[in-house]
Amino acid sequence: DELRADIVRTKRLSDAVLSGLENGEFLPFFQPQFDAKTLDLVGVEALARWEHPTDGLLAPAAFLSIAEELNVAKLIDRTILEQALFQRTRWLAAGIEIPKLSVNVSASRLRDSDLAESLSGLPIQPGSVSFELLESIFLDESDDSIVRNAEHLRSLGVDIEIDDFGTGYASISSLIHLQPARLKIDRGLVMPMVASDRERQ
Repeated sequence: DELRADIVRTKRLSDAVLSGLENGEFLPFFQPQFDAKTLDLVGVEALARWEHPTDGLLAPAAFLSIAEELNVAKLIDRTILEQALFQRTRWLAAGIEIPKLSVNVSASRLRDSDLAESLSGLPIQPGSVSFELLESIFLDESDDSIVRNAEHLRSLGVDIEIDDFGTGYASISSLIHLQPARLKIDRGLVMPMVASDRERQ
């Protein structure tokens, strides 16, 4: 009975994710990024959220694994990127300059052989966009598709950042191959430094 119920829940969620993509329910929510010394706004991170018709606003933990199974995670990534770029254009028209826009990218998106072509028609100015890759996604230095796409992204002026650094599987050798522009250190490593001499050392 439990297995049957789990299968039914998974099927309903799968159908809802596909329907949500068709109905434009996946939206970017923007988290500002500040310079720690000057407090100047240096960028925004576009966070994917699902505006579910009955369950309300859902974070990626509620839908990303199903989206990966359905092979539509890259479509959600694309949707968030397009909307974020459109919003940045609106901000610029209103006189609000956002130096950097970062978007999270799934492993399937970075391995996508059509990634370069899918970005060619988007209004991406060199140095204005970065792709964030979760460290919890295993980075294999022999993964030619990721390395190739990373090189092409850099040629377009798109940076690669590693998110949640220090909690996953990124080895030094994989970082050398990927050559990220930034490492975002996980809060689990940063927060204890506030109260612990040992952690600061």
